Amino acid sequence: MVEFDDVSRSYGSVAAVRQVSLCVPPGSVVAMIGHNGAGKSTLLRMALGLDRPDEGEVRLGGVPVDRHGSFAGLVGASLDASALPPSWSVGTATRVTAELAAVSAERVAEVLLLVGLDGAKTRLVKNLSMGMRQRLAIALALLGEPRLLVLDEPSTALDPVASHELRGWIREHAERGNSVLVSSHNLDEIEEVADQVVVLHQGRVVENAAKEDLLAPLATLVRVDWPQVLIDRLRELSLRCREMPDGRLRVVGATASEVGEICSGLGLVVRGLTDEHRRLSDVYRVLTAPGATP
Repeated sequence: MVEFDDVSRSYGSVAAVRQVSLCVPPGSVVAMIGHNGAGKSTLLRMALGLDRPDEGEVRLGGVPVDRHGSFAGLVGASLDASALPPSWSVGTATRVTAELAAVSAERVAEVLLLVGLDGAKTRLVKNLSMGMRQRLAIALALLGEPRLLVLDEPSTALDPVASHELRGWIREHAERGNSVLVSSHNLDEIEEVADQVVVLHQGRVVENAAKEDLLAPLATLVRVDWPQVLIDRLRELSLRCREMPDGRLRVVGATASEVGEICSGLGLVVRGLTDEHRRLSDVYRVLTAPGATP
């Protein structure tokens, strides 16, 4: 749905993004993570036509962004909840957005109910909590049921229940065949909701992979009644293993399925068998550590 083709953008002498290429296909959630200043917001703004690349091209639906006459029904975005006019009411904000996107009153009511603001239409933006402003910003982004949903730090100021609901809204939107491009520092949230993870460091993409591949199991943890029998067999197969304090064996280089087959062949009763997955926070820390090459 949206493609960044070798884009670069500088502000004065500062290179915000450098030769970035990535794609957000229909039906997927692509998450960008990186330190402040890594280039995430610049890429989001270029996707919306708010900034133009100095080099390269950004395309929406195969068409360069600057050739689109209108984004109505095509793109919905939530970039900064604090940017909403403080004198507007919730009803005014949704009505104006609905008119621009040619959205029905029924859709407005549906979205306000979804984000929990159906009873707040008369409240002024300036009197809303930051969490409620964030809910409103997300509602405005969802109103037109856009083919591309762009979200910048969408869980900021949301309570745990609202954050959980947000993940559901994002997944549901993608499962209807739409694209979602999200930027967030909440790695637990990204780990749960994303299909693809893009790690940015100093303006460059240092990793772009399917979440399942990025977080593939590192090892298998297994518990059997006769661990030495399994240890001897694993050594024969040149598989490294280590006894854990709780009695389990940590087997490196084999999946849980493979270890289970080995145990079955030895006639061992398996009391516990799990993959040891990497966490996104661990991967992120390695890729963006001081001295890491961008």
